[in-house]
Amino acid sequence: MHHRSSITHRPKTSSAADDSAAPPRPFEPSMKRTASQTFSTNGSDAREAPNALGAVHEGMSEQYHSHHAPSGSRSLSRATSMFEGGFKQIRRKLSSSSSRRPSLTAIFDNAPGPSSSAAAARKNSSDMLRLPLPHHDSGLPLSQSDQATPPVNSKISMLKRFSSLRRRPAASGPSGEFAKYNPVPPPIPSNYPLLVPGSAARQAAAAANDARLSQLRREQEQTRKFLENGMSQSSIEEIDNDNESGVGMMCSSPIVRADSVLQEKKMVDPLQALPAEITTLILSNLDAPSLIQAELVSKHWHNLATSPHVWKDVFLRRFEPTVHVTPTPIQMGGVGVGMFTKNGKHAPAQNWKQMYRTRKTIDRRWKAATPNAIYLNGHTDSVYCCQFDESKIITGSRDRTIRVWDMNTYECIKVIGGPTHRPVSNTPPAMDTHRAKVVNNPSLNGTEKGNDMYHVPADYHDASILCLQYDDTIMVTGSSDHTCIVWDITGKDYVPMYRLRGHQAGVLDVCLDDKHIISCSKDSAIIVWDRQTGRQLRTLTGHRGPVNAVQLRGNLLVSASGDGVAKLWNLDSGVCIKDFPSEDRGLAAVEFSDDAKYVLAGGNDHVVYKFDAQTGNTLHTSQRHGGLVRSLFLDAFNGRIVSGSYDQSIRVADYSTGAVFATYENWTTSWILSAKSDYRRVVATSQDGRTLILDFGWNVQGAEALVSHA
Repeated sequence: MHHRSSITHRPKTSSAADDSAAPPRPFEPSMKRTASQTFSTNGSDAREAPNALGAVHEGMSEQYHSHHAPSGSRSLSRATSMFEGGFKQIRRKLSSSSSRRPSLTAIFDNAPGPSSSAAAARKNSSDMLRLPLPHHDSGLPLSQSDQATPPVNSKISMLKRFSSLRRRPAASGPSGEFAKYNPVPPPIPSNYPLLVPGSAARQAAAAANDARLSQLRREQEQTRKFLENGMSQSSIEEIDNDNESGVGMMCSSPIVRADSVLQEKKMVDPLQALPAEITTLILSNLDAPSLIQAELVSKHWHNLATSPHVWKDVFLRRFEPTVHVTPTPIQMGGVGVGMFTKNGKHAPAQNWKQMYRTRKTIDRRWKAATPNAIYLNGHTDSVYCCQFDESKIITGSRDRTIRVWDMNTYECIKVIGGPTHRPVSNTPPAMDTHRAKVVNNPSLNGTEKGNDMYHVPADYHDASILCLQYDDTIMVTGSSDHTCIVWDITGKDYVPMYRLRGHQAGVLDVCLDDKHIISCSKDSAIIVWDRQTGRQLRTLTGHRGPVNAVQLRGNLLVSASGDGVAKLWNLDSGVCIKDFPSEDRGLAAVEFSDDAKYVLAGGNDHVVYKFDAQTGNTLHTSQRHGGLVRSLFLDAFNGRIVSGSYDQSIRVADYSTGAVFATYENWTTSWILSAKSDYRRVVATSQDGRTLILDFGWNVQGAEALVSHA
């Protein structure tokens, strides 16, 4: 394949034909030529007037040359004019070119020849042309590249010009599948100051050394002048006039030469003078970009800045969630801060720097809205609720069963239901998936493996499972049968412990902590239960419609109702503290920030409200969904709000501003009924009977190191 050269070739003039008829003698290797000796002036000017070369003499005319110059030197004058004009022309061409400068031989081969008279004048003065002339314009000594080369055939010259062209190197970086799942950070601007290792230290030492030598030279020069000639009268007067400064300028003691007493200043690296514990503490207070720059200062700094003790503090300060209330709220999913020991401490010998890089890659995929889709098939009707951690997902459905899914294999490992709720084969039917799908395991209903995993407990719900929540030891499920069941989930089989009876309609939501279980219902009531005994402690009344959602933070409870109002309650007194009204319609979902400062609510007016919990003021509303906002989840530490709607979309918005930065429409075939998230994924359930996982950590390098194993 031939590439067309970007170098243009000038057409040959009549003088070029003359030159070919009488080729010049080959250059002697010992002679050098300057640019003005090598190139001629513009060919068109030379053709128009034989004496056009004289125009390069500013302020001089051809008449001056004809009347004042001796006849014996006309040829020399004309040749000199030709040299100067040609040199100026080539300087303009070289300075205006942004590409690589061609060699002098290439330009010489393509330079247009002058007119016939100019060629004759050049022939007459050929001996003068061979003399080496100084490069007057630049003032620089001639380099080897300025030496003239023997003329060669035009085809060979063209080959040389083509060979001098350089192809642009290919862009570097990851490619293929790895680049798809591990997006790189934005490119560093070209004007960003990049430092090679040790460059900062070398620059600082060089600057200090130059200043020291300059000061030494000045002092030596002053001392030499004083010892030879004494101090001048003007200098004495200047010193006398400066006596108001309070600095004694005169010295009656003998002058001692500066070079005999001046000691060289030694540059000291502060990190080498400090103990390792102190340097680790100092570097641990840097952010990650500053710490990466510190690694480039020197080898010693690199060893200190790459210490796992330093990066552990930097990583945890950026990514470890902060607990604001007591008891600690239930963690949805994983925290993504690495492995833990059995006593709850961070495991040793973890690559904290790589973990930081992995978390940043996952965050970039959140911002770029590039998850992969994983579909869980098995439920035969609408899936109303879900919760997940790093090892499992638990879902509840209108098909009156509870399913447990393995988070690593995405297969169903347990089905809990009554004897008449067992699913049959070939259910559910196959449904469409998104093009970003990476896992879509088929249903095991009706198969031998599916029958083996079906479990009928001693007590179970005989109606739709509308809500659930679990922690490390128990799970609470609420049903359309007006009751809740508390399950022991510490063993392989989930064992029902007791049933909570007290509501007059279906239980729409539940929440719990280490002391209480809270349930809300279509009967407009909120009931507070004792976790240990199952005894009813208190009933909170005040809503005028179904209470669709509740959430607990310490001794504060927030609720959302179909009457269009969210309420803040004090659990100890049972008193409503604050109301948060919507604009005109009912609320279906509510979230309480981890620090109990903000309340989020969404519902039938298709927006998400953010309220100040102290004042009750509306801080902002989000962009409108196309249908009822059925589900809300707040990941305050990572700054994300996830909402699911009847418009079949999942939206991710910024927690601070409410601005939506990602929308996932039609990744399921029906309404979104529940959506939860953690640092790397969204788990959502749909009316089409499937559970959808949007995984932003799929195939990200190092993602497995973020999983905790207690």
